[in-house]
Amino acid sequence: QEWLIDEGYCCAGALAYLESGEMYAAAPVADEAGWGLVYKEDHEEDIMQDDMSTKKVTINEQSCFLEAAKGGRPVNGLWIGGEKYTITQTSDETVGDTDVKVVMANRPKKGLCIVPTSSQIVIALYNEEAAATQNAGNCKKTALAFAEYLIGAGY
Repeated sequence: QEWLIDEGYCCAGALAYLESGEMYAAAPVADEAGWGLVYKEDHEEDIMQDDMSTKKVTINEQSCFLEAAKGGRPVNGLWIGGEKYTITQTSDETVGDTDVKVVMANRPKKGLCIVPTSSQIVIALYNEEAAATQNAGNCKKTALAFAEYLIGAGY
């Protein structure tokens, strides 16, 4: 909440374990609103196949963002909170003395940033319609600052 939401640069955020991808914290914390934005139980979606037909596929969001955090591209797309995002950029950044991967993804008017540390995954979401300050650059800056704090604390 304090690192990702309070400055107004992100609309939601979450922390997950790098080992399993299991989310254990979400923000905004009031009325557990963050959970509704960052998490959805396994769900079926129509996924376009190579031959342009669609096929019902069960989406496990945990495995999607875990694969993205480890540098991969999820086969059925990156799904967070029941919404599909397109990975637009994967880069290496230096946070303090530590190199981290940064994954940027978006969908119309929304986007997210994933930054894994040695044991955690920071997930930050923005919604351009919620505030003018919510955009890819501010979201990335905020997620990297939080990752730097976690790394400094030994995570």
